[in-house]
Amino acid sequence: MSLLFREDAYIRSCAAKVSAVNERGLLLDQTIFYATSGGQPGDTGWFQRADGSRIRIGATVTGESKEEIVHIPEPGAPFPETGEALTLHLDWERR
Repeated sequence: MSLLFREDAYIRSCAAKVSAVNERGLLLDQTIFYATSGGQPGDTGWFQRADGSRIRIGATVTGESKEEIVHIPEPGAPFPETGEALTLHLDWERR
């Protein structure tokens, strides 16, 4: 997983692909979302699908390591399929 926020803290959107879907949430090939860590809250925002619909992300946490970022959709939000291309958008005002 490429952690783009480490390269550019001001990036607000990017393209990504879903690499896995599990009981905790969504894993991507790259992300701009910072995970909750050391008292710093994780990012929220939305993923835009190819059809224009949105998947709201209510939390971002680390997985089994600090290099694995798990994006947690809000309750009732749809889950994308593994391999699906998305455009990630941060809730910049909240950050």
